[in-house]
Amino acid sequence: MSTMQKDVRDRAVPPLQVDQVVAEFSRHGGIEAVAFELQRAFRRAGIDSRVVTSVSEDTSADIERIAPLVSRIGTRGRWRYVGRAMAVPLFTLAATRFLKSPPRGGRRVVLSHGDTLAGDVCVVHAVNRANIAAKREAGNWRWRLNPMHHWVSWRDKVMIGGLRFRRYVALSQRVVTELQHHYGVPRERIAVIPNGVNLERFSPAPDDRIATRRGLGVAADAPVLLFVGHEFERKGLVHAINALAALGQETRLVVVGAGRAAPFAQQAERLGLRGRVLFTGPRRDLPELYRAADAFVFPTAYEAFPLACMEAMACGLPVFACRVGGIEDYLRDGVNGHFIKADGAAIAAALAPVLSDPAKRERLRLGAVATAEAYAWPKIAEQYRRVLEDVQREIAAENPSRVARSPGLREETVQKD
Repeated sequence: MSTMQKDVRDRAVPPLQVDQVVAEFSRHGGIEAVAFELQRAFRRAGIDSRVVTSVSEDTSADIERIAPLVSRIGTRGRWRYVGRAMAVPLFTLAATRFLKSPPRGGRRVVLSHGDTLAGDVCVVHAVNRANIAAKREAGNWRWRLNPMHHWVSWRDKVMIGGLRFRRYVALSQRVVTELQHHYGVPRERIAVIPNGVNLERFSPAPDDRIATRRGLGVAADAPVLLFVGHEFERKGLVHAINALAALGQETRLVVVGAGRAAPFAQQAERLGLRGRVLFTGPRRDLPELYRAADAFVFPTAYEAFPLACMEAMACGLPVFACRVGGIEDYLRDGVNGHFIKADGAAIAAALAPVLSDPAKRERLRLGAVATAEAYAWPKIAEQYRRVLEDVQREIAAENPSRVARSPGLREETVQKD
């Protein structure tokens, strides 16, 4: 903790006021879902938090819509990379400008999900330089064709390398190391707060396993593996399909996400897996799919803190994943899943004993649910609140005349005009 933090910790300040900035605000997806659940927890805790966004299905009074042009740019489907390469920079520049306008009701603490070039607290959902390094190591150079990587590289150099935020939220211990290594962020400016999980939505109940399998065309007693993710290459789908080839003929692999399915469907065909790999595309019934499966397989090359793994655990699904990102902070071998290598044969060897032993699956299921309970969003939101209040005290100490007035505020914390 810095000297400034210690000096201002006990200084009286008005109630916390937050501007949470995210380009898209919804319960579906990655970053947008994190912002959605965090705002939901802030509301329940009585925190004055406003969401600054462009795309939102939520029409609550605490949603501030800006840059309407951005909402009309398509960011889904075949041309999603082109659309995102236009929409994301436009929103970032618009949000940065919006937050420079004179504050209404006092200085609000800016919590950005990487969608402003400056602010107070930045949530680092991925360290792009580390992500690209993982792609290079795997021999994947297709990322050069994605214009988003070039934008994100410049943005991160400015907002992280330029230390334009007072705090950086790292989703895992691995991200702490990456921020220090790639951008030289001082350790005292990094707070470690993992992503949370909505335990009301993701839970082991109800028992809809058979009905969901029927909808997928899968037998009630067939071993089912589940893979969820939008970037099939980075997240290692090729290895999951290779593993399936080494398992029993009755085993099925359900693939959920918007990635390029054709190359992997061809791989499955070459391996004689016709009918055993089911590509569903994006789905909004993830809790039901988690409950219908027997194991969650995630041989990913890079992550900061994947939501899917925690959601799977919350639904009682054991996780088989590589040692990357936040996964290594909570996955325990033999307790809630198993660590795997990005190799089909090795994955199959780890899965086979569990798929064939109901007692082992039950032990892992109970361990997974217990792990997820520690990551409930109210608990995660409380960690954010403490960081935001520390930052608010620093702001009050540096600019007392800009702090919002409050009836309960001691006079020495606000300078008279």
